[in-house]
Amino acid sequence: MSLFGGNHEHQRYGVILDIGSASVLAAIIFSDPKNSSPSIIWSHREKAPLKNIDSLEQSAKAVTTALVNCSMILETEGRKALSEFDKSAKLTELQCTVSAPWSYTVTKSINYKQEEAFMITEELIEELEETIEKKVREELTQNKKLSELGLDLVSELTMGITANGYQIANPAGNRSKEVSIYQASTVIQQYLIDAIDELKDKLFPNTEVSKSSFITALYLIVKEVSQHTKEACLVDITYEATEIGIVRDGTLTYCTHIPFGSYTIAREISEITNVPLAEAFGYLHTDEPMSFLGKLPDKQKEEVKIMLKKYTDKVSALLHETGDALSIPGNIFVHADLSGEYFFKEMIRDAAKSAIKTDPHVTPISSEILGRYQEEDQKNSQKDTALLLSAQFFHIKPAKDSFEYM
Repeated sequence: MSLFGGNHEHQRYGVILDIGSASVLAAIIFSDPKNSSPSIIWSHREKAPLKNIDSLEQSAKAVTTALVNCSMILETEGRKALSEFDKSAKLTELQCTVSAPWSYTVTKSINYKQEEAFMITEELIEELEETIEKKVREELTQNKKLSELGLDLVSELTMGITANGYQIANPAGNRSKEVSIYQASTVIQQYLIDAIDELKDKLFPNTEVSKSSFITALYLIVKEVSQHTKEACLVDITYEATEIGIVRDGTLTYCTHIPFGSYTIAREISEITNVPLAEAFGYLHTDEPMSFLGKLPDKQKEEVKIMLKKYTDKVSALLHETGDALSIPGNIFVHADLSGEYFFKEMIRDAAKSAIKTDPHVTPISSEILGRYQEEDQKNSQKDTALLLSAQFFHIKPAKDSFEYM
């Protein structure tokens, strides 16, 4: 846990909410700093497969309904499981991660320099961080598209500080001619912020609530898993979205997404082949996900291949939007649900190869999480890797002076 400056000094019980593009996860976990991973006491994922992802309003209602349903099950089954685990346990934290398209991660940097060396103070750092926050809020107000989405700033993560071009962990008290701060700001749909706050007030009024984007949590976990990787492309695939994050020099510098995920693909296959959605979804979650093509008539087979090529092309186009003139890094970390990991690993490899004209190194982060943090007797029982990632994020959460929650 060296990345985050040491372990927590006490055991903690917390509630985790993970709001995906078309599902909501609720979990209760126990974190002991002496252990490499937390204990998952109880969990439940409420799915809300979207019938029309082009209608943001309908999608929002479906996800909000899933959140309400999940919270009711959490209040009954979750609390019962917690009591059975430890009758004296007290829930102290509510951690919520939100995926695209309901959250956006805005990355900003600010540079301050003088001709003569100056003392870096805590006040200067705070002032620079406040300037970044002001810029993000101004963009939310001035950008018509973002303004119409009803987004609000919920957290800011200071990813790095450099003095004279060198990374420095504790800059205050040092002299320098130049200092730069890099931050990732999470903005979330206001109606979801209200729903989370209402849930917190009704069910967990004595907990401390934190909200952040899932891609931020993924970024921090990847940094922990692969500490020597400074350049990387992160890919998070949910039911109805594919989101990417670009890491340069160890810092998350750019994030974007497309509204196309595993359920979207399954829905397309279902419509082409006239099989139930659940069966089409199952095709993507086998050891040989493309084997179903061999049973299709030539016309349907060709239509499915065209649809999959469209997804690959969409991802490839997304990978061109790096926010700078450089191509995406050759190291790619893919997060998808565990059973669909092989399928998407190959799809993302094809998309990246098309974008950068060379073979990338693709690492499925789900397997890394299972292998690194789960005990042998737990590996076959828990396959919800978004839960495992969110739980690990809770367990090794950065120091409070790195993460500011609004």
